[in-house]
Amino acid sequence: MARISIDPVTRIEGHLKIEVDVKGRKVKNSWSHGLLFRGFELILKGRDPRDAVQITQRICGVCPTAHGTASSRALDAAFGVKPPTNGRIIRNLILGANYIQSHILHFYHLAALDYVKGPGVSPFIPRYEGPDIYRLPPAVNQKAVEGYLKALEMRRKAQEMLAIFGGRMPHVQGFIPGGATEPVTPDKIVNYYWRLQELKEFIEKVYLPTVYVVGKVYSELFEVGRGHRNVLSYGVFPLDDEEKDFLL
Repeated sequence: MARISIDPVTRIEGHLKIEVDVKGRKVKNSWSHGLLFRGFELILKGRDPRDAVQITQRICGVCPTAHGTASSRALDAAFGVKPPTNGRIIRNLILGANYIQSHILHFYHLAALDYVKGPGVSPFIPRYEGPDIYRLPPAVNQKAVEGYLKALEMRRKAQEMLAIFGGRMPHVQGFIPGGATEPVTPDKIVNYYWRLQELKEFIEKVYLPTVYVVGKVYSELFEVGRGHRNVLSYGVFPLDDEEKDFLL
């Protein structure tokens, strides 16, 4: 029996080590190790609770708005305040832009290189090699590589959208208990909207078609490691000021 150790696992957020026992090309046992203690709970202990909105965003440079949203909503509840309509909508626009960026990042720049064979130059090599790893037809593979590069530009536009109402990205400054700090102007709305339209076109014409092709070619992976398919959600993107109805 051979033991394979991958340390660190790359293309994830954090530090991870995986060990696998393999016999006859079958996995007999496996272990995952989280190797980094961040200590954010200890950092927050004893501080002014309003600091949490900024401190928790340092958990991740990719998805800081999720932590900022959670902290600001927790403070809403603690202080007994409700965001006004514009405050709720601005929060949704900030978080929505980060969702778009994060989905594009996950597929193209974290996961796709397991299925798409990149050029034989750095940073695409070294990579895993084998007879059955990269199955996409050459023409489809080439378009996926082009999409990988285009996705970098699209992610930038999503980050710019976020910064329009969040002040900056990463680590948004616009979240506060009771809403958001950035005033709404026609110029900001227009600048957010045209970027959103470009992203919509990229998602519909490039991103989703590539995802569907990869899913079809590697369809057996939908059953690998499948659990109960139950996902816990406390609700995001409130659609009403009472926060009774959520988009997700």
